[in-house]
Amino acid sequence: MKIIQADKFYYLRSGASRYLLELEEFLKKQGHEVMPFAMRYPQNLKTPFERYFVSEVQTQNVRFNWEGLRTFCRMFYSLEARRKLATLIFDNKPDVCHLHNIYTQISPSILHTLKDKKVPVVMTVHDHHLVSPQYNIWAHGCGPNLKEIGWIMGIFSRFHKHSFIASLTQVAVFSFHRFLQIYQKNVDLFLCPSQYMHQQLIQAGFPKEKVRTVRYGIDLKIITPCYEQDGYFLFVGRLSEEKGGETILKLAKLLPDISFKIVGAGPEADFLHKQAQELQNVEFVGFKMGDALLHLYQRSTAVLLPSRVEENFPLILLEAMAAGKPVIASDVGGVPEIVEDHVNGLLVKPLHLHGWTEAVMRLYYDEDYRQQLAKGARTTVEQRFRLEDHQKAILNIYQEMRRKNSE
Repeated sequence: MKIIQADKFYYLRSGASRYLLELEEFLKKQGHEVMPFAMRYPQNLKTPFERYFVSEVQTQNVRFNWEGLRTFCRMFYSLEARRKLATLIFDNKPDVCHLHNIYTQISPSILHTLKDKKVPVVMTVHDHHLVSPQYNIWAHGCGPNLKEIGWIMGIFSRFHKHSFIASLTQVAVFSFHRFLQIYQKNVDLFLCPSQYMHQQLIQAGFPKEKVRTVRYGIDLKIITPCYEQDGYFLFVGRLSEEKGGETILKLAKLLPDISFKIVGAGPEADFLHKQAQELQNVEFVGFKMGDALLHLYQRSTAVLLPSRVEENFPLILLEAMAAGKPVIASDVGGVPEIVEDHVNGLLVKPLHLHGWTEAVMRLYYDEDYRQQLAKGARTTVEQRFRLEDHQKAILNIYQEMRRKNSE
């Protein structure tokens, strides 16, 4: 098969891009041809399909100038993206298109091209953007729920990039695309990693027959479980407000005899470093990946996910559990579909500091209980989240879409 994989960037930038790149590698090994479609960007991977990519637009620190106007227009609708994708389709005759995060830098305008050219479309729903102007939705008590925010509130809330204009633009673009029902009408099948996200789409009015739950998987052949530990609790994630890094520092202050390691980078890095200056039991190890990250997982006591937003399907949960580590996680979004309380980890309300403290102490001081959850964690991924099962499901969906398209 010939498959378009469309995302706004074509390099390892986020969980969505990582998923795309790993899926592309698998498809190529199976003998399929993968055609990336993205925005031109200096960090993109090299590909002969780059000539079809849309021009770069500035999305950080946008100003009232020509570049700002280009970005604003691109968010609503892009004739350039339609034209470039039409050329790619004409030259390569794809069987199916798999969309990921195309917001802002590409826009859903390409859906009209795909419809016109009769290319079936599936879309993995990585975040909340189809149901809310916020990419992330705050968990109960952690922040305002802006799913149905109006234009006036959109201006004054500054929920996006702490900017009046950026927030208003997000609301306007979301309202415009929702009014057109551009996704609902032109995507053939929405693939939700969690039942939570599945329900979010149904509640937002997406057709039930177009929504399907297809959970992520992990390659267990490259991750050896380790049930021993070096006595530290591990946080892996973006250093931003919604990921709850502050919770780690509060725990460290309350539990000075327990060590915490923080992996990641992000906009709150400087703030968190300052907050941790007097904490001798906190170590920031920076951004890690590959074997270095796996080693940190394997030697940890447990992995912490103190998210303050309704998570869809955090891949770090599968990484931790495959490494034989129990997880203490916020009871939000799709997390309870992965972390079973007292089976492979512990669930805690995001802001319930007493609950977080008890959970950490329980796993630190009760080794038999920690071992029980650790083995339960590995068993969970072996039985329910194997990568080969996920990949088979994706291939079957591609075949299904191609078959329906030819009828």
